[in-house]
Amino acid sequence: MRWMSVNTVRKLGDWYRRNARDLPWRRDRDPYRIWLSEIMLQQTQVKTVIPYFEAFLDKFPALEDLADAPVDEVLRLWAGLGYYSRARNLHAGARSLAGRLRAGKGYPGSRKDWLEIPGVGPYTAGAVCSIALGLREPIVDGNVVRVMSRFYAIENSDPRHAEIWKHARKWVEVLEVEPETINQGLMELGALICTPRNPRCEECPIRRNCRGKTDPSRYPVKKKKAEVLKVAEEVWILYRRDGRKCEVVLKQNSSGPWRRGLWDFPPSGSVALGRDNALLAEWSSSYAVTRHRINRQHRAYRVSRLSLKSGYEWFSLNELPAVPAPTRRALIRLRQEIDQRPGPV
Repeated sequence: MRWMSVNTVRKLGDWYRRNARDLPWRRDRDPYRIWLSEIMLQQTQVKTVIPYFEAFLDKFPALEDLADAPVDEVLRLWAGLGYYSRARNLHAGARSLAGRLRAGKGYPGSRKDWLEIPGVGPYTAGAVCSIALGLREPIVDGNVVRVMSRFYAIENSDPRHAEIWKHARKWVEVLEVEPETINQGLMELGALICTPRNPRCEECPIRRNCRGKTDPSRYPVKKKKAEVLKVAEEVWILYRRDGRKCEVVLKQNSSGPWRRGLWDFPPSGSVALGRDNALLAEWSSSYAVTRHRINRQHRAYRVSRLSLKSGYEWFSLNELPAVPAPTRRALIRLRQEIDQRPGPV
């Protein structure tokens, strides 16, 4: 039996045109906007990305604006979106693309050329080529993997698996449907209908030829969960107040797997505290980074005199640099602790 046909792809295209969500990066075919959105969407949900995407376009309406911005400004705007290497790659990619535009070369015109841009892998290259440029290049993300795995009953559901890419390419090479419609249709189908849990098979436009529809929970084959590694951290929140103005000490991380380039609290004991520095509060928090579970202990001190090392700076709570989301949440907790205490704290 021939599982995929021109008619099947047409049904998918018709379904997508009727049901596609109105997302800000779908309103034109500007390569800058599409490339920006695809970098942000890597391992991140659409609803999380939308406000960041809009904030970036407000701050950097053109590619050259992003390329000319300091990387610290890019990281500050990215703060809270996670996977911060994407922000650094975004900035490096913008500089590379801007160099091409200023040299009169224009945007890359092929998948091969897009893969030479920092931060661009096979998925992003396929997305920009098909959606912005109309090239018949496939896209394989988590949603497409799920749709392909179920439709063809494929056991190996690794997004790098050659069989998944082979089938995705067959779909996008159907000339009767635009490549951007096919690729976005497959992704939208995975996001709205062919969901990880409780797929709505009765609403699927391509269910007739789907080999996995009788047991969709079997596909994709469940992967063994990676071991969660526990990490313990202790930090000091050092603050000073002058009326309503409150400042904290932050240290920029020059290295590390998660927070390189971001500002964070100094580790406990890394700053010499005098006797007149008062402990305000202490608390713990827990959060996940990739397969790590970070347990962080905070001790907040009000300080009057402090000699700072190189790399440590005072920042107003109202004018923070690029800080990770857990640090921003801890600063909200600090403000609450201060507000709850009577008298000068």
